[in-house]
Amino acid sequence: MKAILVDDEKLTVEAIRFTANNVVNLDIVNVFSDGRAALKYIEGNKVDLVILDVDMQGINSITLGSEIKRKVPDTALVYITGNPVFPMDAINLRAAAYLQKPCTPESLGYAVEMVMLLSKRKKKKVFARTFGYFDLFVSGKPVMFKSAKAKELLALLIDRQGGTVTSDQIIGTLWEDRPNDVSTQNLCSKICKTLEKELKDNGISDMLVSSRSVKCLDTDQFECDLYNMLNGDKRAADRYIGEYMMEYSWAESRAALLDKYLQIY
Repeated sequence: MKAILVDDEKLTVEAIRFTANNVVNLDIVNVFSDGRAALKYIEGNKVDLVILDVDMQGINSITLGSEIKRKVPDTALVYITGNPVFPMDAINLRAAAYLQKPCTPESLGYAVEMVMLLSKRKKKKVFARTFGYFDLFVSGKPVMFKSAKAKELLALLIDRQGGTVTSDQIIGTLWEDRPNDVSTQNLCSKICKTLEKELKDNGISDMLVSSRSVKCLDTDQFECDLYNMLNGDKRAADRYIGEYMMEYSWAESRAALLDKYLQIY
């Protein structure tokens, strides 16, 4: 879990860093004493949790927290203070936790647990169906892809089970009859961006891991009938009747392997 700390008190920063590194599963990726700099960082980087000091000098941390929630609603807030009573404005922001200084390992651990619990509750359930025709479901509803090629690219990535796929491999699979020239490479780049947008529009962009020329999926972000079967789920195996991503010719080799797999097991 990635977190930033917004606090201008050196001892508090050192204590929280020590606890995060040695006690709880928390990766503090940056520390800010300027709230504006913190907000700018959050807008351009993935941050799961922001730890804010209510009592910072020269900055209204309540306003900062409100602005963070407005711009990046899924970011969790944890407020800390040296005062015995938290201001009502902080409580109204519905932060994940409110901690009293000095922050003990137990209190920070509690805050991290609360953030993780809230994250699980908010997380959309994503299911990839590969048996028969390929479809992706978010909270039980099918994703209506605007681009058939973007959907096929996602199917290819799911078939690779978390393994990386290069641009050349994507081109060789999705456009096997086209030369791997500049025009096809530009088309591939366009489809990759289209897939990123389609996933973002459906609130599930975290499942795609992307660099300039390599793509893969974070398989912890979704469930898949193929993965369930390979992990020994008998109910998933019972649903497989020899048909796998039927709309894609490149998936035929996987179907043959699955047939052999079921014969063995």
